[in-house]
Amino acid sequence: MKALEEAFAQALAARLDAAAACGVDQKRLRAQAARYGAVDCARALLGKGRPSDGFDALAEAGRLELTLEVLAVEDRFAPLFTDAEVNQALSRLLEAGYQSW
Repeated sequence: MKALEEAFAQALAARLDAAAACGVDQKRLRAQAARYGAVDCARALLGKGRPSDGFDALAEAGRLELTLEVLAVEDRFAPLFTDAEVNQALSRLLEAGYQSW
């Protein structure tokens, strides 16, 4: 499981880098992921009742593929999240109009 968590952390870091390159710098998410771990940070954000500001900014930029929600619904990372967390991520993506499956 540790290797999968590390793979998730690397994938999230790459998405954060790509988001920053297109003008959506999520410094707070990067800091929280470094402090608490990428998976725990993602779980906390998915447990909130609303999308993060970073999610909203990426949606406005038309770059939802760079969100942690997209990572959370990927089959390879499924063991890291509960069904409720994956469903929350999927719901946010669908509500925002994400269609790149």
